[in-house]
Amino acid sequence: MGKITRQKVLDELQEEIKRIDTLSLLDEPQEREEYREPLSIDIIKEVKILLSWGGGEDGFKLQFTKENELIDGVYYLADWGEYEEIKLSDEEADKVFNFYLGGYFEG
Repeated sequence: MGKITRQKVLDELQEEIKRIDTLSLLDEPQEREEYREPLSIDIIKEVKILLSWGGGEDGFKLQFTKENELIDGVYYLADWGEYEEIKLSDEEADKVFNFYLGGYFEG
């Protein structure tokens, strides 16, 4: 597959949107030769823990399964159209979950 870059992701996204636009115009499902059957459709809940905002924002985002089990999390910084996030290790995500949510989430 090669190295995944931001540009590669943008190019792939544009191709998928073009495919969806083209296939959406077709009346019959059997006409949809290039249709990509999803492998799964998952419901993921996200909890945003905002630590600061206005002139700069930072915080955590934790993701949970539909059964409210912690999947993972990120720490992010955002400011005037800029956004970066760093994936938390499992241990870091657990620490954030336990500290801010008391180890319990009902979403």
